Amino acid sequence: MTAQDDFSLIPPLPSRVAARALVLAAISCRGLIEKKAGDRGAVKLRQEILPWLETVGVAHELEPAETALLSTPLGGLDSKKTINMSWQSEGMVVLAWALGFADLPAVNVECEPSDIANGMGFLGKRQHTPLHSPQLRERAQIETWADTYLTLHWRLRQFSLSPDVMNFVDYVSQCQWASLRLDHLEIQGGDLAIDGMPLDKLESKVFHRTLGITQERHTAFNWLLGFEPIYSEVTNDT
Repeated sequence: MTAQDDFSLIPPLPSRVAARALVLAAISCRGLIEKKAGDRGAVKLRQEILPWLETVGVAHELEPAETALLSTPLGGLDSKKTINMSWQSEGMVVLAWALGFADLPAVNVECEPSDIANGMGFLGKRQHTPLHSPQLRERAQIETWADTYLTLHWRLRQFSLSPDVMNFVDYVSQCQWASLRLDHLEIQGGDLAIDGMPLDKLESKVFHRTLGITQERHTAFNWLLGFEPIYSEVTNDT
């Protein structure tokens, strides 16, 4: 596990993970409906989110910036904030997975935000959400996937800086700065591949989509490990 010898990790309790998962569902939902300012249904949905978070008892999990975003009427957010909010769905799916409410999609496949949120009882009664008797997967499973996403993130970021083929298998086997692993990743010719395509032959849009997904999921896994108590303060350095 990354950096476990450098500082003491304090993982969030299952109840906290459940609360954060629902907050991320709310944030991603808000981002996805931003462009529907003239839609009565979307306007009503936006107005229901904050009261619902209060009703199920997770409003305390909201960070001040998140409360401000959810309070902003449709059409009031800039494009950068809207995109960033929508990407929170990839953190949401990691937490939903950790709680046993979702499967992890392939590393290059965006999750279906509505499906994941609805599967966690979004806007429903508390007893139909992960808040009812929350349980997490075994720590070893979470650590395995955290290391996997660290490995993936490192290689994608490295390729973005230096787009050359490398012997990634050798690098991972000799790595001493972290517990890198390849057992859940695709390898071709000794290097990382995505959906059957080597990195140097991958379409730019696929590469950047995969990098975006990876960054968000890596952040969520680091939060699950206990890198930081506040979600927005978690880093995904590689």
